[in-house]
Amino acid sequence: ESSNYPVVFENKTFASFLAAFSSIFSAENVQKGLSGLKGKIDKEIANPLLTIVDDPFLRNGFASRNFDDEGTRTKFKKLIDGGKLTSLIYNWKAANKEGVQSTGNASRSYKGQISIAPTNLYVEKGKLEFKDLVASVDKGLYIDDLQGLHSGLNPVSGDFSLSASGYEIHKGEIASPVNQITVAGNLYELFKDIEAIGNDLEFTLPMGGYIGSPSIKIKSLSIAGK
Repeated sequence: ESSNYPVVFENKTFASFLAAFSSIFSAENVQKGLSGLKGKIDKEIANPLLTIVDDPFLRNGFASRNFDDEGTRTKFKKLIDGGKLTSLIYNWKAANKEGVQSTGNASRSYKGQISIAPTNLYVEKGKLEFKDLVASVDKGLYIDDLQGLHSGLNPVSGDFSLSASGYEIHKGEIASPVNQITVAGNLYELFKDIEAIGNDLEFTLPMGGYIGSPSIKIKSLSIAGK
């Protein structure tokens, strides 16, 4: 039934969701008004449980590197630290506009153009087992697939409406499968509505970067079903 439900996102599914929104952390996009993070540095934008890092030194990380495509030394940085936005990612063009240093996130495309891209970007894992996330939900949904990630979201407003599939959660147990549903909400509200983070960090490989997340429990999301 269509309603608002607590939702547990599978780790790789939330990683793909984060990848689709990863452009919001680009200083160039913030400067152009293409991100909802303008003016949010040092402000709390998420539940204190949430920390998102950009780690170019991750062992065996797909995008690990010591220097970016402008020859700038890379560095470990927390973009969101305990719910607070602490950094954006810069190349030198974006950095010079603000009189700051590049963060070593310059990326050169096959056409030779310099842009900005994350390295190994991921949500820091929490302490809970996946089964404990599910057990904490009396009636809700476990989402293990999202469709339309490149067309069903707006990085400026944070709004999204995505086709999804997964399973019902009934009294703390994964129950019957569901499909042809729509998950709708707002990224910036979703960050605030995070209730728990699992310890099952996994990575996916979209958009030329290496994006990872553990399973995430969200307090409530709008679900359009039958």
